[in-house]
Amino acid sequence: MIKAFQFLASPRLRFQSGCLQVLGEEVKSLGGKKIFLVTDRGVKSSGLLDRAIQSLEKEKISYTAFDEVEPNPSIQTIEKGFIRFKENGCDFLVGLGGGSPMDTAKAIGVQVTNPGPLLNYEGLDKVVNPIPPLIAIPTTAGTGSEVTAASVFTDRARKFKTFLRSTYIVPKVALLDPQLLLTLPPPILASTGMDAFTHAYESFVSTNTNPVSQALAIDAIRLISQNLRRFYAYPENLEAAEAMMIASTMAGLAFASGRTGIVHGMAHPLGGHYDVPHGVANAILLPHCMEFTRMGVPELFRRIAEAMGEDIRGVSLDGASKKAVEAVRNLLSDIGIPKNLREAGAGKEGIEVMAQEAIQSKLQLNTPRKMTVEDVKVLYEKAFA
Repeated sequence: MIKAFQFLASPRLRFQSGCLQVLGEEVKSLGGKKIFLVTDRGVKSSGLLDRAIQSLEKEKISYTAFDEVEPNPSIQTIEKGFIRFKENGCDFLVGLGGGSPMDTAKAIGVQVTNPGPLLNYEGLDKVVNPIPPLIAIPTTAGTGSEVTAASVFTDRARKFKTFLRSTYIVPKVALLDPQLLLTLPPPILASTGMDAFTHAYESFVSTNTNPVSQALAIDAIRLISQNLRRFYAYPENLEAAEAMMIASTMAGLAFASGRTGIVHGMAHPLGGHYDVPHGVANAILLPHCMEFTRMGVPELFRRIAEAMGEDIRGVSLDGASKKAVEAVRNLLSDIGIPKNLREAGAGKEGIEVMAQEAIQSKLQLNTPRKMTVEDVKVLYEKAFA
């Protein structure tokens, strides 16, 4: 029996190599007059910001560029962007970059159309008015933010990575241009690729999963397993870039409805307290959390092993589920992910607080094995080992 579910409808997706050049056309079709283009300095230095601006100028569209977004973006940066948006009389948002610029654009939009401080809307479904139209343009194959109803940001005062979630912040259009991935260094390809893999894995095994999100998730796992190594080895490989871009968006669609679990619950405090990049935190935690979880849904782990190319013919269900975990460990080793949280810059003195925050997130409720705060502490300890 299939239980009742809802699936979040995506924005309109436009996938095409070189489609960044149609940004101006897309803005015009949606009635944008004065664009607020949110990005970061890495995107600017790569030349991609200039290419986006050229497309806007070709259509004679006015714009203001805001390139001050940092990794794990802060409320202060979002506030600065909001002020700049209002000062320049903007009416339309473009998020160009990885998850940080796209999430920042969403949060700026919330402040534009909803009264009071941003933290008024922290959590689920508290946004009361739709944001200005937003076009999302991912430059990494990782976060899936171009198709989700969530914005993640950091409250520096609390040293806490938090979020807001609302269908009012879903972008109108996502431009998926695999050429934009060809400027990325291998370590970024690795960490963002594993972020996408984690989205796919967690939504696939989630207690909130459904047939649509599972189908997207398992195919994303397959595509990432087949392409992340060769993309890491040769970042100019356009065929691999295309596969990773599609896989990342599919994983984003999957977790938008299927939801993430304890890996994300534990990764967010690492970003809040130690600024560990989100993809790196997910990747390091992933095999430990998989090993803990696999007894809850071994048949799903068997399907993951198969999607990752493991030979499971004649292997017991328990043995096949172990192969899924081992396949992930091998992938992490091949693409140079730090071996433990210490190498990633985290400190063990934070385990107690981080474990409490992970449980408070309630993401463990989506994980198909019951968890306590003590279980989370043990998983953090293993990830430091």
